[in-house]
Amino acid sequence: MKRNFFLLSMSFIFSIALYAHGNTLTDHSKIKEFSSFRIMGEIDLRTEKDYSSAVKYRTLNHEGGMKVRCLEVLKNDILENEAGKWFYVLLTSPMWVDSGEWIEKYQKFLIFLPDDMPVFDFEE
Repeated sequence: MKRNFFLLSMSFIFSIALYAHGNTLTDHSKIKEFSSFRIMGEIDLRTEKDYSSAVKYRTLNHEGGMKVRCLEVLKNDILENEAGKWFYVLLTSPMWVDSGEWIEKYQKFLIFLPDDMPVFDFEE
């Protein structure tokens, strides 16, 4: 009985985790100005809106991800042999970065999003 309850509980928790990130988007051409989404993984953040500017921060790959609102869709490009697209985004939730710094929300960043990186909690 206890074993069945444990298995049922674990399957319930696992199914919640699968759907916890809302709408998943793999086609970045659907991202428009004012779209909101969450990026999971490591992303370079540039504080200047210049493709050749230095990377100021790098996100951590953790369960919270980076929540943003798209301010501007820029250009398709290839960076470090990866195809993707440049976006100018507004951070909508604070987060830690790999340097150990705490980044407050409402800061703007230039990011390169590889084509094969899905985004979560997508809202147009």
